[in-house]
Amino acid sequence: MLASYGFNHHGTEVLYSGLFGTELQFEIFIGPVYYQRLRHMVSDKFQVRTTGRIDQVTKQPIGGRKHGGGIRFGEMERDALLAHGASYLLHDRLHTCSDYHVADVCSLCGSLLSATVIKSDTQKKSKRHLLGVNTVRPAKNFTCQACQTNKGMETVAMPYVFRYLAAELAAMNIKLDLRLSNRREAPPSNESC
Repeated sequence: MLASYGFNHHGTEVLYSGLFGTELQFEIFIGPVYYQRLRHMVSDKFQVRTTGRIDQVTKQPIGGRKHGGGIRFGEMERDALLAHGASYLLHDRLHTCSDYHVADVCSLCGSLLSATVIKSDTQKKSKRHLLGVNTVRPAKNFTCQACQTNKGMETVAMPYVFRYLAAELAAMNIKLDLRLSNRREAPPSNESC
């Protein structure tokens, strides 16, 4: 078969160097070794998950079909939703369904990591409505270790990975200050539009 196309019937040919144009001193075999069928079927590719295992460090869903993880919602998907103005869907995918977390923040000093619990005699349950999500948490008295007061403690919904980032920055001696504002009291002005 090789001889019919002008090649040596043993499958060896003399090749020339692409850099120098000189003849290579070795005989090089040319020809197919074997063929293998590629399996790219839908049944091998599809992946479905409702709820499942999460990463213990970041509290986000694990990745990978082999481990029963979720499909990655990456930067390109995020940018596509931003371009289409689908902010509610973006909030749902990246916050509510991923690593939703409720944290107590001191509005006086802006600290996320200095809130500690003061034990009380009664443990009542209170409902907090944060961004349309009902969260039932035990009623606790939080105080800020830095300010030594509980007057400015606010409950804030955030992705857990943000709290993890604040802890990592604190380990490197970088303090993260949060400035809290109530968006309902101060709507954005339309003068700049």
